[in-house]
Amino acid sequence: MHQNNSTIALNGHKHRFFDTGESKKPTLLLLHGISCSLDFFEQAVPYLSLSFRVLALDLLGFGESDKPKKAPYSLNLYASLIREFMKKTGNAGNREAFAVGHSMGGKYLLATELLYPGSFDKLVLSNTDGFAEQPFWVRGISLPGIKQVLKKVFTSETVASKAFKTAFYDPERVNSVSYKKNLMISRNKDAIETVMALNRNFRQLDLLRTGLRQQLNQLNIPVLILWGDHDQYIPPSVARIAHNEIPGSELYIFKNCGHAPMLEYPESFSSKIARFLLNDQQ
Repeated sequence: MHQNNSTIALNGHKHRFFDTGESKKPTLLLLHGISCSLDFFEQAVPYLSLSFRVLALDLLGFGESDKPKKAPYSLNLYASLIREFMKKTGNAGNREAFAVGHSMGGKYLLATELLYPGSFDKLVLSNTDGFAEQPFWVRGISLPGIKQVLKKVFTSETVASKAFKTAFYDPERVNSVSYKKNLMISRNKDAIETVMALNRNFRQLDLLRTGLRQQLNQLNIPVLILWGDHDQYIPPSVARIAHNEIPGSELYIFKNCGHAPMLEYPESFSSKIARFLLNDQQ
């Protein structure tokens, strides 16, 4: 497998991405969640790359992509960046384009397909954001004065480690190198600034308040929803709400799994995705 880490300019901002480079295969874009990076998928990529040309992107404000503090973060902005990325990375011979979005990344994929219909042929949403009300205290952490204190707290080893551990049903299942790497990424001080900026702009990043959630019945592509039965970040009851609101969607819930099936069950996660995306050809 040839994995090429590169940078690309999207709307003038530098983004890190990788491309497994198998251009004869259908394209599969991977989008990570909040306080994460494309590395969150690293255990699944070897399996997924057997069937797909895998692209993964560090979203603006995260990973090794630019983290502009004053960017007008919104669903519109992220959708336009995703659209631009897909156009610039090209799809040889107009083959099918698929995407997997985890948590926040799932919400951005829905926004992309609603704002730019036809961007993708099928979507997979893993433990997706967009269907649960954000608690007021989450928005409150971006208020002036609280911000600097909380930035220290959230980047501290103790708090970050505890929060990260909560993402998994059984942290011991996760590859230890991946676990440590992704924990360090979650503690990045500049990415925590991004999280605070996203909280300040929550109205522009909310599916309901932007009116996009009301348009979900216009989606006319197959969607698979994946979840963990012990997700403590976004409970599995939310999976059923998403399933009800996304027409014709399929839902699969992993047993003994938390918020990150791609790290707890990378092989099973990947095979579920491949079967769903490629069933027309099998």
